[in-house]
Amino acid sequence: MKQMIFVISMAIIILLVSMSLVSVDGKTKRRDELNRAVSAAVKQTVKTTKGNNRNEIQSDQEMVGEFIHLLSVNLNGDGDYSIEVFGVDSQKGMLDVKVTETFSYLNGEKGKVSVRKCAIYD
Repeated sequence: MKQMIFVISMAIIILLVSMSLVSVDGKTKRRDELNRAVSAAVKQTVKTTKGNNRNEIQSDQEMVGEFIHLLSVNLNGDGDYSIEVFGVDSQKGMLDVKVTETFSYLNGEKGKVSVRKCAIYD
């Protein structure tokens, strides 16, 4: 009887530790993916604005729209995303955004990761 209680206790501890490790790893992967996607989208949007394709983007709203389009192409996650634009200037080639992803852990709790990037065309 004593051994059975010990085995069940150890199984529960192993389960809790493994769930914690999976949650931490999942958050790290989401943060890395979001960081990569936002960096690429900001860089490409600013490059498109001031590069040879300057005719495509004529206003600040079009620049934000291009960023959202490029971001959606780069993201593979299943979370909910919110985008805050802190600064945009299509004439000077500047974009400053913050993207927040809200997701669920395995145990049903909500998690958030945020990335803020700013780019200015040189």
